[in-house]
Amino acid sequence: MFRILTIFLLLCLGVLTACQQDAATKPLVVSTIKPVQALVYAIAGGKDSPLEVTQLLPDGASPHHYALKPSDMRMLENAKVVFRIGSGLETFLDKPLANLSAQQRVITLAEATGIQHLHARAEHKHDDHSEDLHLWLNPDNAIVMSRAIAAALGEADPAHKADYLANAEQLIQNISATDAQIRQQLAPLSGKPYLSFHDAWQHFDTHYGLNFAGAVTLDVSRLPGARHVQDIRHIIEEKQAVCLFREPQFSPAMVKTLVEGSNIQLGELDPLGMSLPLDKNTYITLLKTAADSFQQCLH
Repeated sequence: MFRILTIFLLLCLGVLTACQQDAATKPLVVSTIKPVQALVYAIAGGKDSPLEVTQLLPDGASPHHYALKPSDMRMLENAKVVFRIGSGLETFLDKPLANLSAQQRVITLAEATGIQHLHARAEHKHDDHSEDLHLWLNPDNAIVMSRAIAAALGEADPAHKADYLANAEQLIQNISATDAQIRQQLAPLSGKPYLSFHDAWQHFDTHYGLNFAGAVTLDVSRLPGARHVQDIRHIIEEKQAVCLFREPQFSPAMVKTLVEGSNIQLGELDPLGMSLPLDKNTYITLLKTAADSFQQCLH
């Protein structure tokens, strides 16, 4: 009996060691934010991926104001591939990524061929060249990104290149089908003006023909002052805005003040999908959740 138990324990130890070695030898792939991670995770094969796919920014952190920790730096230094949107969004990464070794690849998805670019809306421009980098909120851009991600993963791990390409095509089919459903869902709402707490939705509202009336705050790090509150109230009245969307990462402290005395509806939008569980359908869920929020608030 003792001999059988000993053999059993040795077998268990062998399996555990093999699993640990397998995890240690998996190439590390790092994505900056949840929407990028959602695409990479699906294309890499989900929980059964031959890659270790990790998200750099924790859910709840803003890419506009994140500060790298020593553990984040170690993650970047060990990564075979790093996926980001672009310098104008994850500015904090510019110097750390410039110091990575020549063997590591940094994929800037904003530079992928075929991306539909939009200038920041006039009142939100930092300069004449400011770009709205919430690119993933246009499903056509997500399709372009998916192909770029599959190509980069195939180069990093040639043995599974065909799998990454197949996974990307499946994801693209799902995105296209969801896009068609959302177009039908939101078409009746095109004439109803909306306000947002942070102007992050241009790629979405332009793609689906929604009517953006203005943003509550110009700077995501501070609440608007009394003058801007008056301006927003004026926009609500003048443009007859139907809905004001807030976002979970920004303080709702003044929303009540903004809408007091008006009949405007309140909704919530999250461009990063922070509360969504990570699975192969996370990006699809992000799109559907946003569409449902627009429908409920603008109906």
